[in-house]
Formats: sequence, C-alpha cells, structure tokens
Amino acid sequence: MNHTRIAAEAIRFRISTIRRPLVSSETVDIDAMAVAAVTAASPEVDSALRVIATAWQRAGFDSDGLTKPWTGEQAEYFKSRPELIDMIDVIVRGAAGSTAAA
Repeated sequence: MNHTRIAAEAIRFRISTIRRPLVSSETVDIDAMAVAAVTAASPEVDSALRVIATAWQRAGFDSDGLTKPWTGEQAEYFKSRPELIDMIDVIVRGAAGSTAAA
C-alpha cells in the first residue's frame, strides 16, 4: 500500500466533511499535505494510517479503493465512526505540523 496515497484520500475525505467556504479541495494542496504527513515519519501518523487501513479491510471494502477517492458507502462508513475521523485528524495535524516546522 502506498501510504502517501492513503493519506491523500483520507485528507480529501476529511476536507469534504468541512463546510465550504472554510476549506475545499480546490484551495488545499492535498498531495503536498499527504507527502508532508508521511515523510515526517511520525509514529502517530503511522499508527493512524494502520488503523484506517485495518478498518477499511474489516468493513469489506476493496483494498484498491483506499487509494482512490472514497465512494458514498465508504465515506458514510467513516463519517459514522468518530474514532476513525479522529485518526484522519491525526494525519491532518501531522501534515500541518510538518509543514509548519519546515
């Protein structure tokens, strides 16, 4: 699995849950955020990625879909589980912290 692609799709999903005009995927460089989160090599981000991938597999979703924009069923699965939203927020914070430190 490509951790950067997983992080990018998780970030894309999270941004989609935030009301416009506060943020949108058109105003945020999602790929750069994903790279920043993964290359920082934070144990918290690594753990969050593992939790997300494990939850994805346990839900029975196709593993290839994890690295593509999430469909309605997949998005609803994550939206209904606050603990998974928290894991995605760890990735977002990891990207923000890495970018701020640079």
